Amino acid sequence: MPLRFFFAALAVLTAFAPLQSVHAADDGKDLMIRKTGQKIVGFIESETTAGCNYRLLKSGALSVFKASEYKSANTNEYGSVNYLGMDSGPWAKGQSERDAGNYEAAAEFFNQLATNGTREWEKVYGSFAEGECWELAHKYADAAKAFDIVVKGFAGDTTKKPPILAHRLWLDAKYHLGMSYALAKNPAALQVADELEKLGKDESLGAAEARGRAIRAAKFAADGDVTKFTEFMKKTTVRSFDEPDVWFHFKLFSADSLRKIFKKDKEATAVYREMLNGLADDPARQAQISLGLGLALLESDKDSALVELLKLDVLPYGSPDQKCEARYNAGRLLWEKAQVIKANSDAMKDERKAAFVKETERAARFMVTAAADGPTTNPNIELATALLKSFGPDPDAVKPKTAPAAAPAAKPAPPAK
Repeated sequence: MPLRFFFAALAVLTAFAPLQSVHAADDGKDLMIRKTGQKIVGFIESETTAGCNYRLLKSGALSVFKASEYKSANTNEYGSVNYLGMDSGPWAKGQSERDAGNYEAAAEFFNQLATNGTREWEKVYGSFAEGECWELAHKYADAAKAFDIVVKGFAGDTTKKPPILAHRLWLDAKYHLGMSYALAKNPAALQVADELEKLGKDESLGAAEARGRAIRAAKFAADGDVTKFTEFMKKTTVRSFDEPDVWFHFKLFSADSLRKIFKKDKEATAVYREMLNGLADDPARQAQISLGLGLALLESDKDSALVELLKLDVLPYGSPDQKCEARYNAGRLLWEKAQVIKANSDAMKDERKAAFVKETERAARFMVTAAADGPTTNPNIELATALLKSFGPDPDAVKPKTAPAAAPAAKPAPPAK
């Protein structure tokens, strides 16, 4: 199959159906959606583990939209609660930058929302999303600071009467705080794990205990202890349909740790594939998995690796650093594929195969050139530049036109007599 058709087939991957978007009510109210699809509009005052406290009118009686009534299929990553202001401003800009892989820019927008916002959701959601973006940018100390705002400010107070319940995102913020500490090699990670495990035992809350074990796994990964890491990774039970965000976060961390830290590509591949099977239609997250899976398959299944790496190139997701790594490795695999066929003199007598080799080499040059133009601090740039040089002259390069020879200088006229 000509390579151009292969790329065209991959391009179809970008034609995802638009993700369901539910906007806040146009009359200045927030929007809540029940499992049945019934919509409620009102003014949300706070979110807790029990649900949303809201008023139909600003001066009306307080009602509760119970957490058990939330729509089961999330309309966004935080559930079926859509606040006025999410469709524009720093929140929307932050989401756009995050999905495009510009994590630091996204973190700044979310920080702006959390710092300048006056409503609870702006402070909690803004800080939480900021922390997630700093994690994705591998700036774990900054991530911990953002998550700590939610942990310290929205833990609730059960000693008061009536008791003040923790925010719905508090437990996840506590988990991310511990993970960020672990990856920053901050010993405070173990204290967070202890607190979560104690909370789990005291309240019979398995979700808290699972998060504590996950933090211990991250701590042992940072220490390079594969035995303990594997032990706690297997002990951590989070289900994709119950807690999709924490499930995705910990599974991706586990797969990346197996591949990057412990060089266990086979085990990492199994986790990446498990994630693809359990992931709903979320192209931004699929892009993250494709990169890891492609890199894990580089030695064992080059054709499958190439497919996964090319996905990241054609999808509008993934950071510039991720795309740079994907393009370098995809270009390398394309070039190797062409050279294997080229080495077979009989195969090269077939015009179609010879044309395929030429087209594959052209695609490889294109990919590696794009990688060489990646972020200046990315280590794959140096690799791509060296690889591109090893390819030799580009036969398709436009040759500079030879300048016409200069006309001989006119002889000076003889002096007048």
